Amino acid sequence: MSRAQIGIVAICLALNFIDGYDVLVMAFSASAITESWSLSGAQLGILISSALAGMAIGAIFVAQLADRIGRRKMVLIATAVITLGMFASAFAPTYEVLLAFRVLTGIAVGSMQSNLNVLVAEYSNAKRRATAVSIYSTGQPIGGVIGGIIVAALLVHFEWHAGFIFGGIITLIMLPIVYLWLPESIDYLDAKRPEGAREKINTILARLGQATVTELPARAAGALAPKTGLAEVFRNGQATKTILLAIAYMMIMGSFYFANSWTPKLLSQSGYSSTQGIQAGVLFSIGAIIGSLVFAYIGARFSLKRTLSVMFVLAAAAFVFFGAFAHELTPAMIAAVLVGIFTNAAIAGMFSIGPVMYETSVRATAVGFITGIGRSATIVSPILAGALVDAGWAPGSIYFLFVVPLLVGAVAIAMVRRPVLGTGTTAVAAVPNLRASEELAESR
Repeated sequence: MSRAQIGIVAICLALNFIDGYDVLVMAFSASAITESWSLSGAQLGILISSALAGMAIGAIFVAQLADRIGRRKMVLIATAVITLGMFASAFAPTYEVLLAFRVLTGIAVGSMQSNLNVLVAEYSNAKRRATAVSIYSTGQPIGGVIGGIIVAALLVHFEWHAGFIFGGIITLIMLPIVYLWLPESIDYLDAKRPEGAREKINTILARLGQATVTELPARAAGALAPKTGLAEVFRNGQATKTILLAIAYMMIMGSFYFANSWTPKLLSQSGYSSTQGIQAGVLFSIGAIIGSLVFAYIGARFSLKRTLSVMFVLAAAAFVFFGAFAHELTPAMIAAVLVGIFTNAAIAGMFSIGPVMYETSVRATAVGFITGIGRSATIVSPILAGALVDAGWAPGSIYFLFVVPLLVGAVAIAMVRRPVLGTGTTAVAAVPNLRASEELAESR
């Protein structure tokens, strides 16, 4: 991959890092906010889930606009809204106002992540696609690790508002970077053919160090522009594939966000200090980073579907281990790392498999729908955990609930058919460094 391609992946990685921070700042600030406003476990669960609910809405209903207006424009708008939402959250005067701004921020994060995932897949060559997408997926847990460290330090000297202000500042810094250096998708420009499409594609190709094109690939006589919209991901025999991917994503995201959001609080309730709870959350995020890198290595060397199914099964085993040893500090910390490793390895795999399953014209819509439906579980799982905490459940017992969903996800992935990215005729197909190998795609 060229330096320009790597640079595009790096920008998407940085944005995913900020998204990870923006979502997890609530989890790390949970104890301080609870004390400040005397919140119950159920209220805190709703507050934690508010951004996740917004992410589901954004992924399903907003991300698909990118197939109409462009991936780059969607990312720019989302970055601006996240900046606004973070600053507004910092100065929210009441629980209800904070809840509303967390939903708004979540909508922007959900719409952004779906498009970043697609951009990374589209600007990576076939050989390095799984690796690039897996590295991109480390952004969210990196945001969790650094976010936990930063928020813990800020809470020593400031009120809970400081973590949100910091999040607004770092997101604001990314706005000019995205505007100046994140290009539009070549696949999108070729599929939609807006005015000046060839010139825009040639500008991007020159930046990538590739030869420019004198004309775009001809379409069949009488062929209409590719259709976009949510209904298209269920037509032409794609319904089963879409449903299976959505189920798998729902299973892994519900499990991941429960552990990600509640591990610090649950360990604190087990008799450990708030600092030790945050340390466990940081260790979880470190494990998640390791998991992404593990998948980056093995995802490019073995069958994507089989590897992903195995990660689901290993994640279920890690939850069993955590549930069994949550009452012992050292094993609990080790378990937090293992849960992070295998759940995020599975998420990295989902990020890799989603974009390659659909044609350009509906790629953002499909990935947005799958991730959005998946995120519906991220709304339920933290609320469920809060209700179980209020009901007096032992922290370790809650982790056992997620074993069956993870096994269901493994089965769903095993039933998905082969991907299609790289088998069509687009402007990208003429670019050697971006051309996907049909033989490689078939093997996946």
